[in-house]
Formats: sequence, C-alpha cells, structure tokens
Amino acid sequence: MQTAVFLADARRRGLRCVRIVHGKGLRSAGREPVLRKRIRKLLTRRDEVLAFVEPRGFHGGSGAVVVLLEA
Repeated sequence: MQTAVFLADARRRGLRCVRIVHGKGLRSAGREPVLRKRIRKLLTRRDEVLAFVEPRGFHGGSGAVVVLLEA
C-alpha cells in the first residue's frame, strides 16, 4: 500500500497515531536504508502529519517510524 493511501485511510478511520514499518535496508545496495529516507521525506511534505519519530527498539527502532496525524 502506498504511504499516502495508508495515511488517508488511517485518518478516515479516526486514527491519530500509526506506525510504518519500512525495514532497515540491510539488503539494499550499499546496505543503505533507501525506504527510510523516502518515507521520512514524504512525511515532511504531508499536511496531515503533525510529527514523526523513530520508535524504541522493541517497536521497530530504525526500521520503523511512528507518525502523529492531525484529527
């Protein structure tokens, strides 16, 4: 599912906080986190995103992002 569609669906369902698990990118070229960078860049451009943060390790750590959505 595309990130923008996921965020729109979450807002429609009344969710205020979601977690996006994108993985750590250990198998990508140069072992660089490609999706991590793209997701964070997209989140900075979305009006419905109030804030986002990397969660603690047991919630995904650097392989995920927790997003706070406006109501």
